[in-house]
Order: sequence, then C-alpha cells, then structure tokens
Amino acid sequence: MTLPKNKSILIALVIAAAITLWLLSGIFKSDEPVVSQSVISNQEQKLVKVLIATKKAVEHANVITIYGQTDANRTVELKAQTSGQIKEVLIEKGSLVKKGDIIARLKMDDRQRRLKSAQSSVRHRQLEFEASRKLSQKSYRSQTKLAEAESLLHAAKAELKIAELDIQHIALRAPFDGKLEDKTIEVGNYVGVGDMVAKFIDLSPIIITAEVPENAISTVKEGQIASAVLTDGRTIDGIIRFVASTSDKTTRTYRVEMEAENPQHDIPVGQTAKLRLKVGTHAAYLLSPSILTLSDQGVIGVKTLNETDEVQFNPVQLLEDTQDGVWVSGLAQSARIILRGQEYVKAGQKVIAMEEDNDATKAQDE
Repeated sequence: MTLPKNKSILIALVIAAAITLWLLSGIFKSDEPVVSQSVISNQEQKLVKVLIATKKAVEHANVITIYGQTDANRTVELKAQTSGQIKEVLIEKGSLVKKGDIIARLKMDDRQRRLKSAQSSVRHRQLEFEASRKLSQKSYRSQTKLAEAESLLHAAKAELKIAELDIQHIALRAPFDGKLEDKTIEVGNYVGVGDMVAKFIDLSPIIITAEVPENAISTVKEGQIASAVLTDGRTIDGIIRFVASTSDKTTRTYRVEMEAENPQHDIPVGQTAKLRLKVGTHAAYLLSPSILTLSDQGVIGVKTLNETDEVQFNPVQLLEDTQDGVWVSGLAQSARIILRGQEYVKAGQKVIAMEEDNDATKAQDE
C-alpha cells in the first residue's frame, strides 16, 4: 500500500531529528560524572567539627607519690632520777615547753640535811688531808697515810656531789623544746628511781615517714628535695633526711623520712600524708582530665590531629594529678590536641579542625 506523500515527509523529519539528537549527545558527553555543588556542600557538612589547640611539651619533674604519715622528730619518756613524793605539778599535758622548764617537783624530805652533812664531811676530810700532807713533807707521816687521807677526801667530795644532784633531781625538767604529750603523775604520788613521769615529743621539725617500693628506691637520696600533702590540704616542703639501706622483710619496701619545719607545732603526729618525691624531669603536657579518653581496649590516651586533619589516638602515661590538671607523657614534642568533640570521632576519621586561641585554650584547660 502506498503512503500519502505528506505523511512520508513527516516520518522522515522525525527520524532525522532523532539522529541529530543522538549525535549531539555524543559530542557533549563527559567521561566523568558531573557532581553538583550542592552535593559537595552536603559531604562537607557530614564532617565533624572539633575544637583543637596546638601545644608544646614542657619539662616536668617526675614525681613518685607514696602514702605515709607524720611522726615526731623525737619522743622521750622522762623518768625520775630520785625517789620521793610529788609536791607540785607545774605544767599540764598538751602544753608547749622549753628545754629546762620544770614540770613537777618532789618533796625535799631530808635532802637538805644530807647535803649539809656531806658539806661538813668534805671540810673535815680536807683538813685531815692538809695536815697529813704537811706532816708527810716533814717526814713525820708516811706516804701511805697521806694517800689514805686523800682517798677519804675524794670519797667525801663524791658524797657531796651525790647529795647536790639528789636535790637537783627533785625538779623534773623538760629535756628539750617540745610538747608535754602525757604525764603519769599527780600531787601526792610517790615515784621511784626509773619510774616514767612524763612523755615529751619534738614536733619541730615534723617528720614524714613512708615506705618506698624496691623498684624506686634507687632514685631517692638523702638531701633530696621533697614535699608532702596533708589530709587538710596543706602542702609542706622539706628534704629527705634518711633512706633505709635494708628493706622490710615482709613488704620489701624501704623506710624514708622527710624533714619539714613545723614552727607552730600545729601538724599532729599520726596524720596521713602524701609524700611526693621528685626524681628527674620528663617532657609532658598539663591537660584537663576531660581531654583524656579510653580506647576500646581500655587504654588511657589523648586524641590529636595530624597534618591532614585526621584523628589519631595516642596512649599516654599519667605522671601526676594536680589541682591545675593532669600531667601526662607519651605525646610528640608538639601536638594538635582535640579539646572538644573527641568523644564523637574515631582514629583515622577526617574532621574539620577549629583552632582555639591561646587565651581560650588556657581557659579550657582550667
């Protein structure tokens, strides 16, 4: 069947147009897909923003922290050196005393009479000795008699000294500047020679005693600077005055003593103290505890960024916990530390870094 002329022309035009469009599509086709600007913007918005600060390590003193306790510099039990009845008590326990202060007195009893008798005996023996010496010089008396007279004189002087000391000993005196920690006497009590009458403690300087583990004792030396934090928050500075050379057989630890001034005698004995021993220096960072994170394996670390803003997890060692923050080591000499947002990113993840200025960084650390 023959198609109408006009219809044949129309079909030819449609085919020609289709071929033309097909040819044009081949000219403008690109080998790479075209991504719109809106798609790129959406991808950037998916990157997490984190706040960072570029910090540098500083030299920080390595500190060994050991728990110990306060102790007296000296503790002395005062004992009676003569016997008798307590006549008076002059100072109560708890009082601060000076060396030589009289704590109590015994009754004199017959001590004064014995003193006078001893004095008289010395005068008598002195006269006998002088007479024997003169007679011996004239050969009227032998050297034996002279020696005997001299011996009796020495014995009389010894008895006099005993009588004098006995009177001195009725006054019970403080052995050193310190504190009367306890007394066991009251007026009317009888004490014998050797009986304890009082206990004195010397609190200035105060001593901090602690036990150092065997793996750290080699770093502790006598004369070394140290400090201690008391339970009331006070920090006292001092020096190590003693390091034991023999360990405890049970704990394998070594006793050390730190000496510190205590002029007000207001640091008591037996108080728990945290002894801090400085043992060299280490490159470290002072960070806020909130910056620290835990890995999936439970390792403490800090998240940082590399040059391409990719997150890195860095294991760190805790050196010291202070009121200003935590000192840690294990980071590079310079590090871009994530201050905020670290909990939302993982190692290897690319992020958008927002650098914080120095003043803001300092405020964040605080």
